[in-house]
Amino acid sequence: MMRHAATALILAGHGSHISPNTAGLIWQYVDALRAQGVADEITAAFWKEPPFFHTVLHSLTASDITIVPIFTANGYFTQTVLPNEMALQGPITHQNGRTIRLTPPLGTHPQIRMLVEKRVQEALNTYNLDPSQVTIALIGHSTRRNPTSKAATEAHAAHLRLLYPTAQVEAVYLDDDPAIPTIYNTAQHNVIVAVPYFLAAGSHTTLDVPSALGLQPKAKEGRIGTRTVYYTPPLGVGTELIEAILDLAHEAGMPASVLSSSPTSLWERLPRRGCEELWEAVQQHGQLRFGQLYLIPQEVVIYTVGDLDTTSLLTKPSQIRRVTRELPFRPLSYPIPGGWVVKADSAERLHAIVETVYPGAVADWADAYQGLLTIESLEQTLERQTGQYRVLRNMTPPQVKAVCDHVCRNCVRAPTWANLLSDKTIPCREACNVWLSEALGDP
Repeated sequence: MMRHAATALILAGHGSHISPNTAGLIWQYVDALRAQGVADEITAAFWKEPPFFHTVLHSLTASDITIVPIFTANGYFTQTVLPNEMALQGPITHQNGRTIRLTPPLGTHPQIRMLVEKRVQEALNTYNLDPSQVTIALIGHSTRRNPTSKAATEAHAAHLRLLYPTAQVEAVYLDDDPAIPTIYNTAQHNVIVAVPYFLAAGSHTTLDVPSALGLQPKAKEGRIGTRTVYYTPPLGVGTELIEAILDLAHEAGMPASVLSSSPTSLWERLPRRGCEELWEAVQQHGQLRFGQLYLIPQEVVIYTVGDLDTTSLLTKPSQIRRVTRELPFRPLSYPIPGGWVVKADSAERLHAIVETVYPGAVADWADAYQGLLTIESLEQTLERQTGQYRVLRNMTPPQVKAVCDHVCRNCVRAPTWANLLSDKTIPCREACNVWLSEALGDP
């Protein structure tokens, strides 16, 4: 009988199809929180990569779940997308015998203001700048789809004006007005300190924002016409915001874990659904192929022909993520390189390793193993969309198949939802965001 967890914590972020760093920062937070033992199951969920907002709850066994949105603003994603994808009714939702709490976004925590101040002051100190001769550009994302998306950036800009009364402070946006390049029209000084109001060093902060400023990718400074631009790091570097995340979770009512004082392995506190079924199948068959993994009771191995003599032993979730999703970046974890092994001395450890490689996949595999898998049609998936993907409702069957041929062949899962034949053993219950983005032509 499966042992259900009491509490779960989900860190919900945007993710990316382009950069490993956007979700990578959140996985760092997850690892740190698992080490602290703050809940019985701790995981991440994303809009742009797995585990996805709409499916992550299915991977958990806990009856008390707290979701912390790792977003800088209370805007379109926190007010519309996240609640819609998870069927939430507000700060507290009672759903299928569960209590689900949704906290305010991380960007509302007071520590964010301190980090904004820190980035500005670091730039002033590093380059020996006089605030009275500087224009500070606070760069937010925002969106024209939600009028409140600007609020957090504007509030921080107002605070910086109070903190540096002799400096000029302007808020500009990646996806709203005033756009980033307008800073060159409004700046009163030839020195600009540009602060990206983003959490991670992902594609927005390393590519999109520098491009809009006219800087080279990953540049820290540059000369644009007569202006000197100093570009600071984003806010959420390292694990500085762990305490802020916990503050939001506990203020929302997340109970303290009764196990929080005990030593915790990095392989503990992962989602548990499917653990017993996976172990049963491995024991029964002696060796089980799961995606590209070979599972045996003592270890998890992945290799290609000729690799066995040079197999690397991995010991941490972060090492597995680096191999399977970052080098190069694979948002769907496929194909992954061979020549490595992780020791699995228990059902829980084996399940944790597989869950790390393929987040959320074991729960769906277990449903299929038991004959309980439910499928969401493309029509149902598109029906719940609130934004740009709604236009895909007019896709024809040949168009659907063409996108499946292009996207699903680069995924470890079979496109079960599309009723297409596949030799892959891990089912996919619905069209994911990667598929929808490809169908729309949106990177």
